[in-house]
Amino acid sequence: SIIRKGVMTMKLSPEQWCKIQEKLANLTCPDCFTAKIKLKDEAEGGNAECEDCGCRFEFNPDIVYTSELD
Repeated sequence: SIIRKGVMTMKLSPEQWCKIQEKLANLTCPDCFTAKIKLKDEAEGGNAECEDCGCRFEFNPDIVYTSELD
């Protein structure tokens, strides 16, 4: 079997994009509550890291796909 890698795209409503921007603007460390967070493009060990305390955690904005946007 062949495994293909590609890019998945999704249409976002203005409300969904606004929620994503709000979560990014208010992203704080769950350990020390600082706002010095770096998002990383990694699948293992979390995708966010705090610059102050060094903790790593998973950030997920919970985007839900709806078929009405097709």
